[in-house]
Amino acid sequence: MQEKFKDQLNLHIHTTDSPEAATYSLMGSTNIFINQQWVPLDVATSKEKMIEYIENLLGQKS
Repeated sequence: MQEKFKDQLNLHIHTTDSPEAATYSLMGSTNIFINQQWVPLDVATSKEKMIEYIENLLGQKS
């Protein structure tokens, strides 16, 4: 995603035991947040759905 959206996306990866994750109740190993909002699992695990989701957030939907 970082490659596709370049400077429009600032990617940070944290483990579930990191201080950044401490305030969330994470139930599984795949958790994606954009602007502190949880992304549904079916979107987070699909490249096509994730691209569409980010395009919508950025107002780039063609």
